[in-house]
Amino acid sequence: MKKQRSVLEILFPPARAEILRSLFVRPPRVLYVRELMRLSGLTLCAIQDELRKLTALQLVTSWSNRYHRFYRASRSHQLFRHLLQIVENSEQTPRLSHYALHRQPTRRPKRKKAGALPPDRPMRWDLFSKRRT
Repeated sequence: MKKQRSVLEILFPPARAEILRSLFVRPPRVLYVRELMRLSGLTLCAIQDELRKLTALQLVTSWSNRYHRFYRASRSHQLFRHLLQIVENSEQTPRLSHYALHRQPTRRPKRKKAGALPPDRPMRWDLFSKRRT
């Protein structure tokens, strides 16, 4: 059976959805990259790439204690409340099945295969020649 997906996973790429789910919660969480890896099951590269994008948008703030780089949702950002609501509502809404999200294959009538000509009707090769006899 195919995996059922939440609204958050449909609206955002899977890596971003997992990071938003981890950081945009109540009470706010402070996590470092390896914790995000462990919680989400994503690769280090995927997490770093998404955190770079979210930091560039200033949706996520970060700081370092010389051993770890910590990340948290930026509460002062205009979209903080909206993203928090999306994450919270995403967990409460019903999940959608794989089949509801993808186009169903259409049934097309089968075409008859072109068969060979009967032996009493030889193929006329002179149809395409410039000179007809």
